[in-house]
Amino acid sequence: MVILYGTMCSLKQYTNHGQKLELPSYIDKNIDYALNDAEDRGFQIVINDSIHKVGIPGGQILIQNPKPNSFVKENRKVYVTTSKYIPDNFKSEFLGRIYGSPFYMKEKELRRQDIYSNIIDRKYDRGEPDMILEAYYKGKSLLSPNNQTIEGLDIPKGQTIDYVISTNEGGETQLPELVCKTISAAEFIVDYSKLKLNIVEQGSITDISNAYIVKQEPSLNDMINIPMGETIVVYITQEKPSTCQ
Repeated sequence: MVILYGTMCSLKQYTNHGQKLELPSYIDKNIDYALNDAEDRGFQIVINDSIHKVGIPGGQILIQNPKPNSFVKENRKVYVTTSKYIPDNFKSEFLGRIYGSPFYMKEKELRRQDIYSNIIDRKYDRGEPDMILEAYYKGKSLLSPNNQTIEGLDIPKGQTIDYVISTNEGGETQLPELVCKTISAAEFIVDYSKLKLNIVEQGSITDISNAYIVKQEPSLNDMINIPMGETIVVYITQEKPSTCQ
C-alpha cells in the first residue's frame, strides 16, 4: 500500500512538471507588459522582428508564435514581432518623377509606401487636368528649379506630401482680335482659346462660315485678357468690309 502511494505521488509530480500550458494572446499588448506576464506564467518572450506600422504606437506586439491559445510546455520561448518606436524613412529620390505625373496615380503609388498625399491648391494649366505642378513636404518644395525631384530628403513613413495640381478651369487667355475674320477662322481661334461665340447677323447671310466679323464685344479697347469659357459677341455681314485689308 505504501509502495503504491509512493508510485502515485511520483507520477503526479512528473505529470505536473511536464504539463502543457495554454499560451495567452499578447497581440496588441505592449512588449513590457508581455515580458512581465510571460515571466509570471513560465514563458519567455523573444523579440524576433520589429516593423513600422502607421498609426500604431511603438512597442506593440503585432505577431506572436506560437499562436494565442496554443498549448506549450513550461519555459517555452514565444517569438514576437513588435511595432517600431521610430518610423522608417523614405528617401525623396525614391518618389520618382513628380512634376507632370497624374496625381491620383502618384497617390496610389506612394500609399503603398505608407506616404499620404494631400491637395492644397489647383492652378490653371493648358495641359491635362489633375497633373502635379508643385509638391511640398512640411512647406519645403520637393522640386528643383527645373522641376526635377530633389534628392537627399528623408520623409518618415506615415507623413503627408502636399500637392498643387492642374485644372482647366479658372484661367484667363488673351482676348483675340476677331474683326475682319471669317466665322470659320474665328471659330478655330475661340475654340483654341477655350472661348465661345455668340453670332449676331446683320443683313442677309447666305454663307455663315464665310461671313465676316465687323464688330466684337468685348473688344481690345475694353480688355486685354478674358476668362476662359466666356462668350464673345460678334456681328457679321456677308461681304467683307471695306475697312478690312
